[in-house]
Amino acid sequence: MSFDHNPRVLFFSTNGQNWLQRIVLFLLAATIAVLAFFFLTIALAAGAMLAAIAALRWWWLTRKLRSSSPAPEDTFEGEYVVIEHSQPDRPVARDQETDINK
Repeated sequence: MSFDHNPRVLFFSTNGQNWLQRIVLFLLAATIAVLAFFFLTIALAAGAMLAAIAALRWWWLTRKLRSSSPAPEDTFEGEYVVIEHSQPDRPVARDQETDINK
């Protein structure tokens, strides 16, 4: 009997393996699968903890900023200086200009 094997196709043949090799390969594959599951679980838990810490920090900073501003949000506050006083019915002459530092 002659088999014509294509070199591009990989065949998995179990004829040459004994039962001990199969058990060892199965245990190795199961161990790798369990370790991958635990690694994924730990990585997801660490990511969730980092996200919770970042959200808590964001909440803390925004709460602190909101409590430090006593003015309502629709009010604009600031300082100003009156430079000159004038009456609407009479114009101010240049020699009557006031000094801010008085």
